[in-house]
Amino acid sequence: MSPADTAAVAEANRRFYEALQSRDFETMERCWSHEPEVSCVHPGWHRLDGWDEVARSWQAIFKNSRPWTVAFEDERVFLAGTIAVVLCAEKIESVGGGEPARMEATNIFRRRGPAWEMVHHHASPSPETETEEEISVN
Repeated sequence: MSPADTAAVAEANRRFYEALQSRDFETMERCWSHEPEVSCVHPGWHRLDGWDEVARSWQAIFKNSRPWTVAFEDERVFLAGTIAVVLCAEKIESVGGGEPARMEATNIFRRRGPAWEMVHHHASPSPETETEEEISVN
């Protein structure tokens, strides 16, 4: 794994969160592979399969959700050939108040030529704190 590859994957991940933050479907569309094997699991949703289904979900979310701010942290990049996995924590906060939500996210990218395209996104609510039992298992 070269530093240039790691940086390119991190940049692809950043572009995904920029598209999410700005609610820009055209930018989101450029982040993703448009193949039938892509998938997405939004918090509380079932798995969506194929670009058409994933695209419709982003359009609906951008159209129907209240404004938000989005940030990501604790990013870890793993590369294996033409596949990259990014683990990170998302922080989503409704504009105008409310408790911020913290999600644990897994983003999977595939290299196509020089570009890294998302093929899977999964976000799940993160627990507030680790319990004694969770700490002892890890």
